[in-house]
Amino acid sequence: MLIYYPGKAFPSLSVTGPNCALRCKHCNAKYLQHMIPVTTPEKLVEFAKRNDGRIAGFLLSGGSTKGGKVPLRRFTKAVRWIVENTSLVVNVHTGIIDEEDIEYLEEMHPHHISFDVIGSTETIREVLGTSRTKEDYFHALDLLEDSSLNYSPHIIAGLHFGKVLGEYDAVEKIRGLRRYSNLVLIILIPTRGTPMESVEIDRPAILDFFRHALSVIPRDKVVLGCMRPRDFLEVERLCVEMGCRGMVIPSPKTIKFMDSLGIRYERRDMCCVF
Repeated sequence: MLIYYPGKAFPSLSVTGPNCALRCKHCNAKYLQHMIPVTTPEKLVEFAKRNDGRIAGFLLSGGSTKGGKVPLRRFTKAVRWIVENTSLVVNVHTGIIDEEDIEYLEEMHPHHISFDVIGSTETIREVLGTSRTKEDYFHALDLLEDSSLNYSPHIIAGLHFGKVLGEYDAVEKIRGLRRYSNLVLIILIPTRGTPMESVEIDRPAILDFFRHALSVIPRDKVVLGCMRPRDFLEVERLCVEMGCRGMVIPSPKTIKFMDSLGIRYERRDMCCVF
């Protein structure tokens, strides 16, 4: 099993700084406050030059437009330069994408694309606050599948106010794809300062969803990602028992559990899509 510890070796950068026009109910731009701001292509290239050889790479993300896209187009040449001229590995978090986005993303040519898949139109409307539909998100997956880009779908379990709603549909869509590197499963964190800070996640339903995902998706393609409540140890244990490919920052108890089963693991100071 692969054990990921991204930490300082793989920081998260925001092309919008702390700003987000969308302010989804589960995030409300809170996570942007902890990201390194690179609000111009010049600042991004400067960051890359300064850190080449010091870190493994970075996640390039940011706040969303009202339409649910991370405004990355103007960073196309900067990312391409970094990929071609440094040792840094670049993972780009896009938000929703359309045909026009695939064109510039292929020109950008990052090492990887991370894409959040939402399988419920109700969740998209009520949590994200956009007029998009689940079919739009599934179409974006088709665009990625037909492109030359390496990509990993992400599913946020419990995104609908702690409940499981469209996650099964998202898995069913991904089940029919072939080119994705891995499926990253993450879990809603009720976050202070957001409209969801007091929601309770339905842990039994989320565990059932994980069991389903690990039974229909090749287990060597499933990773437990970094965004999840840290006290949800049952999901870590389940992923170990069902033989998922890896997980990010497992608890000490989970490490001991793997040791007790004789499971060998390899540490990587890297983002889990790689």
